Amino acid sequence: MKQNPLLTLGVALALVLGLVGIFTPSVTERVVEVVKDLGAFSGPDVYSKIFLHEGFVDGGAVFATTTTVSADSTSLAPNVLAKHKVIRFLGSSTAAALTATIAASTTSGWVNILPNPGDTASWFIENGYTAAATTTTIAAGTGIDLQEPDGQNVVIGINNYAKLECFREASTDIVCTVDEFIPGD
Repeated sequence: MKQNPLLTLGVALALVLGLVGIFTPSVTERVVEVVKDLGAFSGPDVYSKIFLHEGFVDGGAVFATTTTVSADSTSLAPNVLAKHKVIRFLGSSTAAALTATIAASTTSGWVNILPNPGDTASWFIENGYTAAATTTTIAAGTGIDLQEPDGQNVVIGINNYAKLECFREASTDIVCTVDEFIPGD
């Protein structure tokens, strides 16, 4: 019996295409891989755990204010905190020590920063004064429970930074921690 060369070619072609099909991902699998790599958010509120595989950058603007000898107190107002991530208190060599009071928890702007119990936010505060012993002290307004790491205080020394981290309690009260950093170099 003589073999038909077209039949042999057809069988060989079917075999090659079958093997290619087995070892090549389907179009559906490739689309799923692309979507998985892109990810997406449906809006500003996310109600599930987020896994960040490439890191996370949390940022905002820098707010700087300069005081003089007559200005020895100021407020950390929610409208400033809502728009900025770094607060710089700058003063001349004649400026007085500064007390920065965290605005009361009932101040309207807090609801935009910490709307729900358990919500947290953080900021960095710089005492950029140039006077020799000028400090910046963080004080608590009404409804603010100010905390410090054990053995420290809420006073930020000259040219030092502190991290201010706040969370809303189940009530309208807000708990804030102040942790000062000193130069390490």
